[in-house]
Amino acid sequence: MSKSRSNKVTAPSFTVPDNCAIYCKDVNFVYNPKTPFQKQALNNVSLTVNKGEFVAVVGHTGSGKTTFVQHLNALIRLQSGRMYVLGRDLGDKKLDLKALRGEVGMVFQYPEYQLFADTVLQDVSFGLKNFGVDKDKRVQLARDAIQLVGLDFDKVKDKSPFDMSGGEKRRVALAGVLAMNPSILVMDEPTAGLDPRGKSEILSLVAQLNRERNVTVVMVSHDMNEVYENADRVIVFADGAVAYDDTPRNLFRFETQIEEMNLEVPAMAQFANVLEANGITLPDNCKTVRQMYDAVTALRGKADV
Repeated sequence: MSKSRSNKVTAPSFTVPDNCAIYCKDVNFVYNPKTPFQKQALNNVSLTVNKGEFVAVVGHTGSGKTTFVQHLNALIRLQSGRMYVLGRDLGDKKLDLKALRGEVGMVFQYPEYQLFADTVLQDVSFGLKNFGVDKDKRVQLARDAIQLVGLDFDKVKDKSPFDMSGGEKRRVALAGVLAMNPSILVMDEPTAGLDPRGKSEILSLVAQLNRERNVTVVMVSHDMNEVYENADRVIVFADGAVAYDDTPRNLFRFETQIEEMNLEVPAMAQFANVLEANGITLPDNCKTVRQMYDAVTALRGKADV
């Protein structure tokens, strides 16, 4: 494992393209530097994410993925290299953190544990209040966000979030982030602990935001089936570096390499791989059971498969 670079964070002599939401070049990060507990968490990470992409970030525990995504709204400050988010230089010591965090919404694992207010309305509008949004506007934005996550505003606005079900709490927590109208949504294991229906509902909502509102989504997940079905692109971290960066279909063609990294190959990818090994190639956008069924059924009308 290479040692952390000692170069200082400097402003680049170039302009980040308008369509680029996230730009990283040679980013390094070391926990507990110059101590016996020193650990290099990021090792020369270089990547870009375009606006409107749905990107999954995966890797085994300790691979660096969480450290990376926590840089995106400066929860962890840049040590070396270059990182721009929505055109903001994260190496700038005068970086406006409040403005950055208004544009980059962060949904942590089990976000319902961060609920604290007496009512759903107060919780969802808390961030807006901190940004100085007036009361009438706060209520309207909170109403929109609560309804967006599938809850009835009039029924839940005065309820205690602690009296709600686990799935409803998750929705309230997500509404608090969405009320800020972020351009980038960073989600760390957004479906952890939910039943299959709850997982499907949350992922459908995130996909809708990505598709209809062009929200850039960066999702950390251990569930490769979720990754395969929802992401446009998968970035695999290993030992603090980017090991793979590809579309879900291309990535999971490498079954042996993926399994050697202690990652699961999704069931639908395994099925597609078996078909390909037998001379049947389906479109790469066939990711779900329904899509696979429709594609195979269409092929049966043309040939004996």
